[in-house]
Amino acid sequence: MKQVLMTVMAVAVLGLGLSLQPAVSLAGKGHEHVQEVIKHAKEGIQHEKEAITHLEEAIKGSADSHAKEALEHAKESLKHAEESLAHAEMAAQKPEGKKKSK
Repeated sequence: MKQVLMTVMAVAVLGLGLSLQPAVSLAGKGHEHVQEVIKHAKEGIQHEKEAITHLEEAIKGSADSHAKEALEHAKESLKHAEESLAHAEMAAQKPEGKKKSK
C-alpha cells in the first residue's frame, strides 16, 4: 500500500509540474490575465515543493528505486516550472508594443 501511495504522489507531483508549464508560457503573450497566471503558477510551485517534501519523507529508508526515480523526476519538473515562471515574469515586464528586432 505504501508503494501505491508513493507512486500516486509522484504522479501527482509530475502532473502538477507539467500542467504549470503551458499556463506560464502564455503569460508573456499579451494575455489579459498575465498577473493572475503568474500568481497561480507561484502557488502551484509552492504546492509542488510541499508534495516533494512529503514524497521525500515517504521514501526515507526505502529501497524502491522507482520511487526514488519518481522523486528525481519531480525535482526536475519543479526546476522547469520555476524556469518557466521566471521567463513569464520577465515577459510580463516588457512593454506591450515592443517587438523583437531581427
